[in-house]
Amino acid sequence: MLKVKLLFCALFAMMSFTAQADGDEFVVTSGDFNVVRQPGKIGRLEVDFTQAKVGNLSTMEMTDQTFMDYLKENDQKVYKKWNEYQEEAKETFMERWNDAKKKVIKLSEKDTPAYIIKIKAAQLDPGNSGAATWSWNKRGGGIIISGTLEVLDAAGNSLCKMNINRYRGFSTRGLDIKIPTFHRRTVLLHKSLAKDLLEFLLDK
Repeated sequence: MLKVKLLFCALFAMMSFTAQADGDEFVVTSGDFNVVRQPGKIGRLEVDFTQAKVGNLSTMEMTDQTFMDYLKENDQKVYKKWNEYQEEAKETFMERWNDAKKKVIKLSEKDTPAYIIKIKAAQLDPGNSGAATWSWNKRGGGIIISGTLEVLDAAGNSLCKMNINRYRGFSTRGLDIKIPTFHRRTVLLHKSLAKDLLEFLLDK
């Protein structure tokens, strides 16, 4: 039995690595993202997954079902509390982003923003709790999204934009072996996305 479990772990880890390493996750399509390198300036974060089409982003087998319809059909608990969970996820993103506030704009819900960062998912893969539980990869079974990230000024003018291509988020907190629920993976997706975006933008 132990050998079987180890084999499954190895397979899930390999599958997760392949999906994560496939192509460029962040591709700038317009403008200059150096605009976010303005310490002291304030930004507001907006995230929208509601109209994303759901499917398997590893195989690109997508459906016409929206994310909210998927939740309504498959997870009533998350569906009913989605606004609450989304706010928690946004707070996690902002907290991780603001760790680097001496290098980039600060994200805030309270202050008047000079910029707006919009993240919109066009496609969403809910991930897999089994893979997240058994994989050695901290992203194994994590949520995958494709979509766009856009920075606008306070007047709503687009300053820069990038494509997000099949980005897989964290699914586990290291040694925490509790089964990763979809709610938890949603929060961890935002945490890892903030981390990886900062690395990408500050390395440019």
